[in-house]
Parts: sequence; C-alpha cells; structure tokens
Amino acid sequence: MAKPYKTFREQAHILVTRGMQSSRGLSVDELEAEIENKLRYINYYRISAYWASFLETGDNAASPHFRPGTYWETVLVLYDFDRDLRELLFSAISQMELALRTQIAHQWSLYTHSSTPQASKSGMLASFLTRQEGVVSPHEKFMARIADNFRKDRPLYAGWDAEIKQGATIETVPVWSFVEFASFGHLAELLRCALEPELVQRIAEAMQFDSVEYFLFGISLLAQVRNACAHQFRVWNSRWLHLRFQDAPEPIRTELDRLAIPGSTAAALTFCCRMLRAMEPDNQWKQRLLQYYTTASETVPTLFRDLGFFSSSWHRDPRWNLT
Repeated sequence: MAKPYKTFREQAHILVTRGMQSSRGLSVDELEAEIENKLRYINYYRISAYWASFLETGDNAASPHFRPGTYWETVLVLYDFDRDLRELLFSAISQMELALRTQIAHQWSLYTHSSTPQASKSGMLASFLTRQEGVVSPHEKFMARIADNFRKDRPLYAGWDAEIKQGATIETVPVWSFVEFASFGHLAELLRCALEPELVQRIAEAMQFDSVEYFLFGISLLAQVRNACAHQFRVWNSRWLHLRFQDAPEPIRTELDRLAIPGSTAAALTFCCRMLRAMEPDNQWKQRLLQYYTTASETVPTLFRDLGFFSSSWHRDPRWNLT
C-alpha cells in the first residue's frame, strides 16, 4: 500500500515524535522548524540513511523510535562528512582514471607494437575472445559497449567526424583514443578479464604497484565507489565488495591486515592514499581527509568503524605514511 503524502513540516514532526532531539537544547517547535527547512533541500529518503543506525531495533517497523540521545546535529555532521568524503574520493579516482587510461594505452601499444591493438585483438586472452556456440564472446560484448559510448559521446565523436565519414570505427581509432571512450568500469574489465597477465603486470608496475592482485582489487573497488560518488550515493557506512579477509589473496591481506575491511570505504581510501602518494608525492589529499575525519569524529566517535577501519588511529599506520 502506498504511503500517504507528507509535507515537510509533517515529516519533521514525525522525526521529533519518534525521539529526534537537539544537542543545542532547541525546543520542539524550533527543532521541527529547523528540520523542516533542511528537508526542503535534502530529500527525506536520502538523509534518512544517516539516522537509520540510531533507530531502535524491534518489532514496530511501522513506527520506529530513535535511541535516547539521538541528535539532529549528529545526523547533519554525518551527512556533511559524507558529502565531503564523496568529493574527496571522486577527485582521487578521477586522477587515477586519467593515469590509468594513459598507461593502458601506452603499455598496450608498446606490448603489441601496434597503435590499434583492439582491432587485431593483440594482447588479449583467448578466453576473452572465444565465442561459445550460440553466444557472442566477451570481447564482442565489450566492444559493442565501447562502440555505443563512441556514438553517444558527441564532443569526442565530433572530433573524429572526418575520419568517421571515411569509415573509422571504434576498432580502427588509435588505442589512446579508444581508451577515452571506455568508462572506468570498462577499464577495470579490460584489466581483470581481457588483457594478458604480462601486459597487466606492466600496467600495474607503471602505476607503481608491485602486486597485480592488490592493484586489480583496488581498481575493482574504485570502479564501484566512483559510480556511487558520481550519483551522489552514500559512501559512509557502505560496503562495496563482498570479500572475506581470509579469502583474499595474500598481497591484499598484507596491505589491509588489521587496518581495513577489504570491501569497505576504508579500503578504498587506503588504496587512494597509496595511489596518490605514488603519482603525486606532495599531494595534500590525506591532510584534507584527516581534517574532515577529525572534525566529524568529535561528534561521532564510531566514525572509524563506520568507514571500515579497525582502529581510530588508522591514519598513523605505516601503510598510511608512505614515503
């Protein structure tokens, strides 16, 4: 049965009657007015993710109540922290994405001695190219998705207007243009499923990662986090990959042991720190993260655990102090 429409004021009243309080001592009317004003610009459903963990668990799902000491100000701290964290992650992943496109194109061309290895299928795994009876190959599916991007990306497509009129396709454009039409998810798929192990090793080393396993793990993790950031989804208190620590390859356990849960936002942050330190040693990304974290953790002491870290002193771990 559909829920009845509620005004912003009615939504605010529901929160207060369910036990939402103010740490600043606002009266009920003042608190409802403040919540109402905020709900005019932040969807009730979106911000509800930040108070969900404060609800009492019980049988009354239709009218849950907040635990005593649940403050509206705490909800706003979490919401603001998540917004800042999302922007910080997206900036790091964007930088990584540009570098990854560059190295895939460069190393793939160098490895195959070809400017269009995607056309000749050079450097690709046989399993990626093989077509089973009655089913198109993974390679055909992959190329169809890139070709679709090629047609839809009007600014990049327009730059190829003359060549396209002469018959240029996604298969025949140079590889350094080919990778520009691939999404981050496509790049991750190319590394995980399509390219030969030696070529992937070269790309990982060019990105200054000794372990291919950890490199591919990080790329797969960031592919999911990137989509969440781009669509303004929650990254605080989220899990991205269902990978048990004991099932992870040894290099991943080494990188994350007693530091972060493998599929968590903390693991993504740790990978970004490692990546950026290699690409831009003097970057201030970690300092900005610590500033956001320190401010929010004063109100939410469990913040480190929500992110997936095992300790509140995670930032002092040697793996976060790379030289």
